[in-house]
Amino acid sequence: MINEIFEALLYISSFFTSFWILLQVFYFKTSLEISIKEENKLSEIINNKEEKEKRKIDIIVAIKNENEKVIKELIDNLSRLDYEPYEVIIVSDDTEEHFNKIIQYIGNIPNNIKIIRRQNNEGRKAGALNYALNFSNGDLLVFLDAEARVDKKFLRKVAELNYDAIAFRLKIREPITPTQKTYAYMTEFVMDSLFKSRQKLGLIIFPNGSSFAVKRSVLDTIGGWKNGAIAEDLELGIRLALNNIRVKYVDDIIIYSLAPFNNVDLYNQIRRWAYGSAELFISSAKLLKFGLKGFEGFIYTQQWAIYPLYLIILLITLSLQFVLKIPYSIILGSLSLIIFSIILYGVLIRPKGDYRSAMITTLASLIGYVEGILKMKFNWKVTPKELDKKEESILGIKILGLILAVSAYVNSLFNNIFSSILLILISISLLLLQF
Repeated sequence: MINEIFEALLYISSFFTSFWILLQVFYFKTSLEISIKEENKLSEIINNKEEKEKRKIDIIVAIKNENEKVIKELIDNLSRLDYEPYEVIIVSDDTEEHFNKIIQYIGNIPNNIKIIRRQNNEGRKAGALNYALNFSNGDLLVFLDAEARVDKKFLRKVAELNYDAIAFRLKIREPITPTQKTYAYMTEFVMDSLFKSRQKLGLIIFPNGSSFAVKRSVLDTIGGWKNGAIAEDLELGIRLALNNIRVKYVDDIIIYSLAPFNNVDLYNQIRRWAYGSAELFISSAKLLKFGLKGFEGFIYTQQWAIYPLYLIILLITLSLQFVLKIPYSIILGSLSLIIFSIILYGVLIRPKGDYRSAMITTLASLIGYVEGILKMKFNWKVTPKELDKKEESILGIKILGLILAVSAYVNSLFNNIFSSILLILISISLLLLQF
Protein backbone atom coordinates (compact mmCIF):
# COMPACT_ATOMS: atom_id res chain seq x y z
CA MET A 1 0.00 0.00 0.00
CA ILE A 2 2.77 2.44 0.92
CA ASN A 3 4.48 1.64 -2.37
CA GLU A 4 1.38 2.64 -4.29
CA ILE A 5 1.13 5.90 -2.32
CA PHE A 6 4.69 6.89 -3.23
CA GLU A 7 4.17 5.89 -6.85
CA ALA A 8 1.13 8.15 -6.96
CA LEU A 9 3.03 10.97 -5.20
CA LEU A 10 5.83 10.77 -7.77
CA TYR A 11 3.41 11.33 -10.65
CA ILE A 12 1.28 13.91 -8.83
CA SER A 13 4.31 15.98 -7.79
CA SER A 14 5.78 15.62 -11.28
CA PHE A 15 2.53 16.94 -12.76
CA PHE A 16 2.30 20.00 -10.48
CA THR A 17 5.96 21.00 -10.86
CA SER A 18 5.81 20.54 -14.64
CA PHE A 19 2.48 22.37 -14.79
CA TRP A 20 3.95 25.42 -13.03
CA ILE A 21 7.01 25.43 -15.31
CA LEU A 22 4.84 25.22 -18.45
CA LEU A 23 2.43 27.82 -17.06
CA GLN A 24 5.33 30.27 -16.82
CA VAL A 25 6.16 29.55 -20.47
CA PHE A 26 2.55 30.42 -21.33
CA TYR A 27 2.70 33.63 -19.26
CA PHE A 28 5.94 34.67 -20.95
CA LYS A 29 4.60 34.06 -24.44
CA THR A 30 1.48 36.04 -23.54
CA SER A 31 3.62 38.98 -22.37
CA LEU A 32 5.36 39.10 -25.77
CA GLU A 33 1.99 39.67 -27.41
CA ILE A 34 1.30 42.80 -25.36
CA SER A 35 1.97 45.89 -27.44
CA ILE A 36 3.92 48.92 -26.25
CA LYS A 37 0.68 50.89 -26.39
CA GLU A 38 -0.95 48.44 -24.00
CA GLU A 39 2.05 48.52 -21.65
CA ASN A 40 1.95 52.29 -21.26
CA LYS A 41 -1.80 52.68 -21.04
CA LEU A 42 -2.93 54.17 -17.72
CA SER A 43 -6.68 53.66 -17.52
CA GLU A 44 -9.02 54.76 -14.73
CA ILE A 45 -7.08 58.01 -14.18
CA ILE A 46 -8.44 60.89 -12.14
CA ASN A 47 -9.52 63.52 -14.66
CA ASN A 48 -10.36 66.28 -12.19
CA LYS A 49 -7.20 68.38 -11.79
CA GLU A 50 -8.24 69.80 -8.42
CA GLU A 51 -8.95 66.35 -7.04
CA LYS A 52 -5.49 65.18 -8.10
CA GLU A 53 -3.83 68.09 -6.36
CA LYS A 54 -5.73 67.39 -3.14
CA ARG A 55 -4.65 63.76 -2.86
CA LYS A 56 -2.13 63.48 -0.08
CA ILE A 57 0.25 60.57 -0.50
CA ASP A 58 2.28 59.01 2.31
CA ILE A 59 5.32 56.84 1.64
CA ILE A 60 5.95 54.28 4.40
CA VAL A 61 9.22 52.38 4.91
CA ALA A 62 10.02 49.86 7.67
CA ILE A 63 13.71 49.43 8.50
CA LYS A 64 15.83 47.23 10.76
CA ASN A 65 19.59 46.65 10.82
CA GLU A 66 20.03 48.72 7.66
CA ASN A 67 23.27 50.53 6.91
CA GLU A 68 22.99 54.26 7.71
CA LYS A 69 24.27 55.08 4.21
CA VAL A 70 21.30 53.21 2.68
CA ILE A 71 18.84 55.24 4.77
CA LYS A 72 20.49 58.55 3.88
CA GLU A 73 20.36 57.66 0.18
CA LEU A 74 16.69 56.71 0.60
CA ILE A 75 15.88 60.07 2.21
CA ASP A 76 17.86 61.99 -0.41
CA ASN A 77 15.93 60.16 -3.14
CA LEU A 78 12.47 60.63 -1.62
CA SER A 79 13.06 64.27 -0.63
CA ARG A 80 13.42 65.27 -4.30
CA LEU A 81 10.00 64.09 -5.47
CA ASP A 82 8.11 66.56 -7.63
CA TYR A 83 4.71 66.37 -5.94
CA GLU A 84 2.66 68.06 -3.22
CA PRO A 85 1.45 67.16 -0.67
CA TYR A 86 3.34 64.07 0.47
CA GLU A 87 5.08 62.75 3.56
CA VAL A 88 7.62 59.99 4.18
CA ILE A 89 7.30 57.92 7.35
CA ILE A 90 10.23 55.67 8.22
CA VAL A 91 9.71 53.29 11.16
CA SER A 92 12.83 51.79 12.72
CA ASP A 93 12.96 48.58 14.74
CA ASP A 94 16.65 49.15 15.46
CA THR A 95 18.36 49.35 18.81
CA GLU A 96 18.58 52.84 20.26
CA GLU A 97 22.32 52.87 19.58
CA HIS A 98 21.96 52.03 15.89
CA PHE A 99 18.98 54.38 15.50
CA ASN A 100 21.02 57.29 16.90
CA LYS A 101 23.86 56.36 14.56
CA ILE A 102 21.46 56.62 11.61
CA ILE A 103 20.10 59.99 12.75
CA GLN A 104 23.60 61.42 13.21
CA TYR A 105 24.71 60.19 9.80
CA ILE A 106 21.67 61.65 8.01
CA GLY A 107 22.07 65.14 9.46
CA ASN A 108 19.32 67.53 8.37
CA ILE A 109 15.98 65.82 7.80
CA PRO A 110 13.36 67.52 5.58
CA ASN A 111 10.16 68.63 7.33
CA ASN A 112 7.99 66.20 5.38
CA ILE A 113 10.06 63.17 6.43
CA LYS A 114 9.56 61.47 9.80
CA ILE A 115 11.91 58.87 11.28
CA ILE A 116 10.39 57.05 14.23
CA ARG A 117 11.83 54.32 16.42
CA ARG A 118 9.48 51.69 17.85
CA GLN A 119 10.05 50.82 21.47
CA ASN A 120 8.14 47.56 21.11
CA ASN A 121 9.18 45.53 18.07
CA GLU A 122 6.23 43.13 18.01
CA GLY A 123 4.74 41.87 14.76
CA ARG A 124 7.90 41.90 12.62
CA LYS A 125 7.83 44.11 9.51
CA ALA A 126 4.02 44.04 9.34
CA GLY A 127 3.88 45.35 12.91
CA ALA A 128 6.17 48.23 11.96
CA LEU A 129 4.00 49.09 8.95
CA ASN A 130 0.87 49.10 11.12
CA TYR A 131 2.67 51.30 13.65
CA ALA A 132 3.47 53.79 10.89
CA LEU A 133 -0.23 54.13 10.09
CA ASN A 134 -0.67 55.93 13.43
CA PHE A 135 1.43 58.80 12.04
CA SER A 136 -0.13 58.83 8.58
CA ASN A 137 -3.13 60.69 7.22
CA GLY A 138 -2.53 60.23 3.51
CA ASP A 139 -5.35 59.33 1.13
CA LEU A 140 -3.00 56.98 -0.71
CA LEU A 141 -0.25 54.92 0.94
CA VAL A 142 2.90 53.81 -0.86
CA PHE A 143 5.00 51.07 0.77
CA LEU A 144 8.66 50.75 -0.19
CA ASP A 145 11.74 48.88 1.03
CA ALA A 146 14.79 50.74 2.29
CA GLU A 147 16.77 50.02 -0.88
CA ALA A 148 13.99 51.19 -3.23
CA ARG A 149 14.69 54.22 -5.41
CA VAL A 150 12.23 56.12 -7.59
CA ASP A 151 12.41 58.87 -10.21
CA LYS A 152 11.48 62.48 -9.53
CA LYS A 153 8.01 62.23 -11.10
CA PHE A 154 7.10 58.97 -9.33
CA LEU A 155 4.30 60.41 -7.17
CA ARG A 156 2.92 62.51 -10.03
CA LYS A 157 2.44 59.31 -12.01
CA VAL A 158 0.91 57.51 -9.01
CA ALA A 159 -1.51 60.40 -8.43
CA GLU A 160 -2.80 59.96 -11.99
CA LEU A 161 -4.17 56.51 -11.08
CA ASN A 162 -7.46 55.71 -9.42
CA TYR A 163 -7.16 52.10 -8.30
CA ASP A 164 -7.83 50.57 -4.91
CA ALA A 165 -4.37 48.99 -4.90
CA ILE A 166 -1.38 49.17 -7.24
CA ALA A 167 1.64 46.96 -7.89
CA PHE A 168 4.58 48.59 -9.68
CA ARG A 169 7.33 47.21 -11.89
CA LEU A 170 10.56 46.27 -10.11
CA LYS A 171 13.90 46.75 -11.82
CA ILE A 172 17.30 45.81 -10.41
CA ARG A 173 19.83 48.62 -10.50
CA GLU A 174 23.59 48.21 -10.95
CA PRO A 175 23.91 44.39 -10.95
CA ILE A 176 27.60 43.50 -10.50
CA THR A 177 28.05 39.92 -9.33
CA PRO A 178 26.90 36.78 -11.22
CA THR A 179 24.15 36.27 -8.62
CA GLN A 180 22.89 39.83 -9.08
CA LYS A 181 22.91 39.53 -12.86
CA THR A 182 20.90 36.32 -12.69
CA TYR A 183 18.52 37.91 -10.18
CA ALA A 184 18.14 40.98 -12.43
CA TYR A 185 17.26 38.77 -15.40
CA MET A 186 14.76 36.76 -13.35
CA THR A 187 13.17 39.96 -12.02
CA GLU A 188 12.57 41.13 -15.60
CA PHE A 189 11.12 37.72 -16.40
CA VAL A 190 8.83 37.78 -13.35
CA MET A 191 7.58 41.29 -14.13
CA ASP A 192 6.77 40.29 -17.70
CA SER A 193 5.37 36.82 -17.09
CA LEU A 194 3.87 36.80 -13.58
CA PHE A 195 2.67 40.40 -13.50
CA LYS A 196 2.21 41.94 -16.96
CA SER A 197 0.74 38.86 -18.64
CA ARG A 198 -1.37 37.86 -15.65
CA GLN A 199 -2.75 41.41 -15.55
CA LYS A 200 -3.76 41.09 -19.21
CA LEU A 201 -5.39 37.71 -18.53
CA GLY A 202 -7.45 39.18 -15.68
CA LEU A 203 -5.88 36.99 -13.00
CA ILE A 204 -5.34 37.87 -9.34
CA ILE A 205 -2.37 40.24 -8.88
CA PHE A 206 -0.59 40.00 -5.54
CA PRO A 207 1.34 43.02 -4.19
CA ASN A 208 5.09 43.16 -3.87
CA GLY A 209 6.25 44.58 -0.55
CA SER A 210 9.05 46.48 -2.29
CA SER A 211 6.68 48.43 -4.52
CA PHE A 212 3.04 48.67 -3.54
CA ALA A 213 0.36 51.35 -3.10
CA VAL A 214 -3.12 51.14 -1.61
CA LYS A 215 -5.89 53.56 -0.71
CA ARG A 216 -5.96 54.27 3.01
CA SER A 217 -9.69 53.54 3.14
CA VAL A 218 -9.15 50.11 1.54
CA LEU A 219 -6.35 49.14 3.94
CA ASP A 220 -8.46 50.23 6.93
CA THR A 221 -11.41 48.19 5.64
CA ILE A 222 -9.47 44.90 5.62
CA GLY A 223 -7.77 45.57 8.97
CA GLY A 224 -4.27 46.65 7.91
CA TRP A 225 -1.26 44.35 7.77
CA LYS A 226 -1.19 41.05 9.66
CA ASN A 227 1.29 41.31 12.52
CA GLY A 228 3.95 38.62 12.52
CA ALA A 229 3.45 37.43 8.94
CA ILE A 230 6.76 36.51 7.29
CA ALA A 231 5.41 37.16 3.76
CA GLU A 232 3.31 40.15 4.81
CA ASP A 233 2.78 41.35 1.22
CA LEU A 234 1.49 38.00 -0.01
CA GLU A 235 -0.76 37.65 3.05
CA LEU A 236 -2.24 41.09 2.39
CA GLY A 237 -2.77 40.19 -1.26
CA ILE A 238 -4.73 37.08 -0.31
CA ARG A 239 -7.04 39.11 1.95
CA LEU A 240 -7.50 41.76 -0.74
CA ALA A 241 -8.54 39.05 -3.21
CA LEU A 242 -10.88 37.37 -0.73
CA ASN A 243 -12.55 40.75 -0.19
CA ASN A 244 -12.93 41.23 -3.96
CA ILE A 245 -10.47 44.14 -3.99
CA ARG A 246 -8.43 44.14 -7.19
CA VAL A 247 -4.74 44.96 -7.32
CA LYS A 248 -3.78 46.66 -10.60
CA TYR A 249 -0.30 46.09 -12.04
CA VAL A 250 1.13 49.21 -13.67
CA ASP A 251 4.09 48.36 -15.87
CA ASP A 252 5.37 51.85 -16.67
CA ILE A 253 5.94 53.03 -13.08
CA ILE A 254 9.28 51.59 -12.03
CA ILE A 255 10.82 51.00 -8.60
CA TYR A 256 14.59 50.51 -8.75
CA SER A 257 15.82 48.01 -6.17
CA LEU A 258 18.89 45.96 -5.25
CA ALA A 259 19.59 42.25 -5.69
CA PRO A 260 21.32 39.84 -3.28
CA PHE A 261 25.07 40.03 -3.88
CA ASN A 262 25.88 36.33 -3.49
CA ASN A 263 24.22 32.94 -3.24
CA VAL A 264 24.13 32.97 0.56
CA ASP A 265 22.12 36.22 0.49
CA LEU A 266 19.91 34.77 -2.24
CA TYR A 267 19.38 31.58 -0.24
CA ASN A 268 18.30 33.50 2.87
CA GLN A 269 15.88 35.67 0.88
CA ILE A 270 14.21 32.81 -1.01
CA ARG A 271 14.08 30.72 2.16
CA ARG A 272 12.19 33.56 3.87
CA TRP A 273 9.70 33.82 1.00
CA ALA A 274 9.17 30.04 0.99
CA TYR A 275 8.68 29.97 4.76
CA GLY A 276 6.11 32.77 4.49
CA SER A 277 4.31 30.96 1.69
CA ALA A 278 4.03 27.80 3.81
CA GLU A 279 2.48 29.84 6.63
CA LEU A 280 -0.23 30.95 4.21
CA PHE A 281 -1.21 27.54 2.83
CA ILE A 282 -4.61 27.42 4.55
CA SER A 283 -5.54 31.05 3.88
CA SER A 284 -4.45 30.82 0.24
CA ALA A 285 -6.57 27.67 -0.19
CA LYS A 286 -9.61 29.89 0.40
CA LEU A 287 -8.94 31.39 -3.04
CA LEU A 288 -10.22 28.14 -4.55
CA LYS A 289 -13.76 29.45 -4.07
CA PHE A 290 -13.16 31.68 -7.11
CA GLY A 291 -12.95 28.67 -9.42
CA LEU A 292 -10.26 28.45 -12.11
CA LYS A 293 -8.98 31.96 -11.39
CA GLY A 294 -8.78 31.10 -7.70
CA PHE A 295 -6.94 27.86 -8.46
CA GLU A 296 -4.36 29.80 -10.46
CA GLY A 297 -4.06 32.26 -7.56
CA PHE A 298 -3.53 29.38 -5.14
CA ILE A 299 -0.80 27.94 -7.39
CA TYR A 300 0.86 31.37 -7.52
CA THR A 301 0.87 31.82 -3.74
CA GLN A 302 2.29 28.33 -3.23
CA GLN A 303 4.87 28.45 -6.03
CA TRP A 304 7.75 28.11 -3.56
CA ALA A 305 6.39 24.67 -2.67
CA ILE A 306 5.72 23.70 -6.28
CA TYR A 307 9.22 24.47 -7.57
CA PRO A 308 10.89 21.80 -5.38
CA LEU A 309 7.83 19.55 -4.92
CA TYR A 310 8.97 16.80 -7.26
CA LEU A 311 12.56 17.01 -6.03
CA ILE A 312 11.61 16.40 -2.39
CA ILE A 313 9.31 13.46 -3.28
CA LEU A 314 12.04 11.98 -5.48
CA LEU A 315 14.70 12.32 -2.77
CA ILE A 316 12.44 10.71 -0.15
CA THR A 317 11.57 7.89 -2.55
CA LEU A 318 15.22 7.20 -3.40
CA SER A 319 16.22 7.37 0.26
CA LEU A 320 13.55 4.79 1.21
CA GLN A 321 14.09 2.55 -1.80
CA PHE A 322 15.51 -0.20 0.41
CA VAL A 323 12.00 -0.41 1.90
CA LEU A 324 9.76 0.75 -0.95
CA LYS A 325 11.41 -1.13 -3.83
CA ILE A 326 9.52 0.97 -6.41
CA PRO A 327 10.29 -0.07 -10.03
CA TYR A 328 12.78 2.31 -11.58
CA SER A 329 10.62 2.46 -14.68
CA ILE A 330 8.06 4.38 -12.60
CA ILE A 331 10.70 6.72 -11.18
CA LEU A 332 12.10 7.41 -14.65
CA GLY A 333 8.58 7.82 -16.04
CA SER A 334 7.74 10.53 -13.54
CA LEU A 335 11.11 12.18 -14.17
CA SER A 336 10.54 12.29 -17.92
CA LEU A 337 7.69 14.81 -17.52
CA ILE A 338 9.96 17.13 -15.53
CA ILE A 339 12.74 16.80 -18.09
CA PHE A 340 10.30 17.57 -20.93
CA SER A 341 8.97 20.72 -19.26
CA ILE A 342 12.49 21.97 -18.41
CA ILE A 343 13.67 21.41 -22.00
CA LEU A 344 10.61 23.21 -23.38
CA TYR A 345 11.18 26.07 -20.92
CA GLY A 346 14.81 26.34 -22.00
CA VAL A 347 14.09 26.23 -25.73
CA LEU A 348 11.23 28.75 -25.71
CA ILE A 349 12.46 31.17 -23.04
CA ARG A 350 16.23 30.71 -23.30
CA PRO A 351 16.95 31.71 -19.70
CA LYS A 352 20.18 33.48 -18.85
CA GLY A 353 22.28 33.45 -15.73
CA ASP A 354 24.25 31.40 -13.26
CA TYR A 355 22.98 27.81 -12.90
CA ARG A 356 24.19 27.80 -9.26
CA SER A 357 21.68 30.55 -8.45
CA ALA A 358 18.89 28.45 -9.96
CA MET A 359 19.95 25.47 -7.85
CA ILE A 360 20.20 27.64 -4.72
CA THR A 361 16.70 28.99 -5.37
CA THR A 362 15.24 25.48 -5.65
CA LEU A 363 16.98 24.26 -2.49
CA ALA A 364 16.08 27.38 -0.52
CA SER A 365 12.45 26.90 -1.57
CA LEU A 366 12.54 23.28 -0.42
CA ILE A 367 14.18 23.95 2.95
CA GLY A 368 12.25 27.15 3.70
CA TYR A 369 8.87 25.65 2.87
CA VAL A 370 9.49 22.55 5.00
CA GLU A 371 10.55 24.81 7.89
CA GLY A 372 7.37 26.83 7.45
CA ILE A 373 5.12 23.77 7.37
CA LEU A 374 6.81 22.46 10.54
CA LYS A 375 6.56 25.95 12.12
CA MET A 376 10.21 25.91 13.05
CA LYS A 377 11.70 29.00 14.68
CA PHE A 378 12.55 31.61 12.06
CA ASN A 379 15.26 34.26 12.35
CA TRP A 380 14.75 37.11 9.89
CA LYS A 381 18.01 38.05 8.15
CA VAL A 382 18.20 41.41 6.38
CA THR A 383 19.60 41.07 2.85
CA PRO A 384 22.97 42.92 2.83
CA LYS A 385 23.14 46.10 0.73
CA GLU A 386 26.91 45.98 0.35
CA LEU A 387 29.20 43.37 -1.20
CA ASP A 388 30.87 41.04 1.28
CA LYS A 389 33.70 39.23 -0.50
CA LYS A 390 33.65 36.46 2.09
CA GLU A 391 30.81 34.11 1.11
CA GLU A 392 29.90 31.69 3.86
CA SER A 393 28.62 28.17 3.24
CA ILE A 394 24.93 27.38 3.67
CA LEU A 395 24.28 25.10 6.64
CA GLY A 396 20.88 23.87 5.42
CA ILE A 397 22.33 22.61 2.13
CA LYS A 398 25.26 20.98 3.94
CA ILE A 399 22.88 19.11 6.24
CA LEU A 400 20.73 17.98 3.30
CA GLY A 401 23.83 16.75 1.47
CA LEU A 402 25.00 14.74 4.48
CA ILE A 403 21.53 13.21 4.98
CA LEU A 404 21.49 12.06 1.36
CA ALA A 405 25.01 10.62 1.72
CA VAL A 406 23.88 8.56 4.73
CA SER A 407 20.79 7.44 2.77
CA ALA A 408 23.05 6.36 -0.10
CA TYR A 409 25.12 4.26 2.28
CA VAL A 410 22.03 2.63 3.83
CA ASN A 411 20.67 1.77 0.38
CA SER A 412 24.00 0.26 -0.61
CA LEU A 413 23.74 -2.14 2.34
CA PHE A 414 20.53 -3.48 0.77
CA ASN A 415 22.09 -3.72 -2.69
CA ASN A 416 20.01 -0.82 -4.06
CA ILE A 417 22.95 0.26 -6.18
CA PHE A 418 21.05 2.58 -8.56
CA SER A 419 19.48 4.54 -5.69
CA SER A 420 22.83 4.71 -3.90
CA ILE A 421 24.58 6.08 -6.98
CA LEU A 422 21.90 8.72 -7.61
CA LEU A 423 21.83 9.80 -3.96
CA ILE A 424 25.60 10.06 -3.65
CA LEU A 425 25.82 12.05 -6.90
CA ILE A 426 23.15 14.48 -5.66
CA SER A 427 24.89 14.67 -2.27
CA ILE A 428 28.24 15.50 -3.86
CA SER A 429 26.57 18.10 -6.10
CA LEU A 430 25.03 19.81 -3.07
CA LEU A 431 28.28 19.86 -1.16
CA LEU A 432 30.19 21.18 -4.20
CA LEU A 433 27.55 23.87 -4.62
CA GLN A 434 29.09 25.55 -1.56
CA PHE A 435 32.35 26.28 -3.38
